[in-house]
Amino acid sequence: MRKKVLLTSFLAVSLMASLSLTSFAGWEQDNYGWYYVNNNGVRLGGGWFTDPDTKLVYYMDPGGYMMSDTMVEGYKLAEDGHRLDKTPEQLEAEAKKAQEKASKPTPNKVRLQIESAGKEAVSRGYSVWTLRTHYQSEMQAFMDKIFKSMADEIYKDRKERRDQAYKEAKEAAQAASLANEDGSSVGEMSVDLSKLYPTSTLATKDNEAVHYSIYRLEDKQDIIAASYSKISKKDTLRYLPYAFELSYNRGITSSESDLAAFDQGYKKLLIASLGQEQGNAVYEQVMAGTLADGATGNTDSGNTFEVINKDGIVKIRVTCSEQTAESESENTEAENTETEENSSEQTAAASEEKPATSPVITPGQSQESAEEQENTEDQQSAENQESTTEQQPEENQENTEG
Repeated sequence: MRKKVLLTSFLAVSLMASLSLTSFAGWEQDNYGWYYVNNNGVRLGGGWFTDPDTKLVYYMDPGGYMMSDTMVEGYKLAEDGHRLDKTPEQLEAEAKKAQEKASKPTPNKVRLQIESAGKEAVSRGYSVWTLRTHYQSEMQAFMDKIFKSMADEIYKDRKERRDQAYKEAKEAAQAASLANEDGSSVGEMSVDLSKLYPTSTLATKDNEAVHYSIYRLEDKQDIIAASYSKISKKDTLRYLPYAFELSYNRGITSSESDLAAFDQGYKKLLIASLGQEQGNAVYEQVMAGTLADGATGNTDSGNTFEVINKDGIVKIRVTCSEQTAESESENTEAENTETEENSSEQTAAASEEKPATSPVITPGQSQESAEEQENTEDQQSAENQESTTEQQPEENQENTEG
């Protein structure tokens, strides 16, 4: 009986405690202001709070006290503390502010945009950006592709040229030998390779500029060249106002076959830098000799360009209609500097390990060095070929390559 009484008493106390805890929920006030107590008896912390009974929204300061008659995060709080609905003007202002924040350039956004610009440009065939750094990224991609294509076309018959040089040298040696009364040899077979490759290619990149060209070997004059300065801050000593320069000295080309390759490459570079419509129009004027010195125009995308036509050299300089934000320029330059330094170190290391022998244009590598090595091999081959002339059938000698 006593156990039953104790159990009943315990249940009664528990029920009263439960009712007592539930009664704590609600607003309370002290000398500092109003605050809200949860069902568990704990005071509500700072931040937005929706009253479960009235569904009105309030804002509590860091101490847990209700704020009133003020603005919080764009909202007006009434005298009794509840949040008032935003006006259409407030909502419009907030949307505008959010849009401006989202469109503000950041280092990562700029870097990704620049990388994307170059990739998309090649598939499109011409540039569309009006921001300097982005436009230059597009042109870098075109320079890589178009100059390599021109070099491949110019040097496609390298083997045929060497074979012809060996054949002519052997025939000359044989003719000289037959001219002797005793039929003896008149010396070593001499192979002249100096005129086989009248032009060479060059591509350089450093922290300040990018320059690609195909030049005439005899006097180092550029036949066709494209370049741009990576310095984008106007107050820098070597700053250039134009973003890209393309030049063509058509009158010093070496042969008709090479001239055709240069013309096609130049046309592609004009279209890439000026757009399809303007690029084709300027190309026709250059071919007709009617492009005037000092002429100006607009690219298809809205950039501007000027013409410098003097001493047989036609230069096209493109200036972007928009400049990057100052912070964007600084961030981009810093990233480019670090990238170029790493690239230069890697290129130097690669050059020490293995000399290049390909006609493909590589940044920082001249085609001339590849040709010199090849010519050395050709000369050694010529000596070997001459020493075995009497032992090999004539038809095999004519086809022997160094």
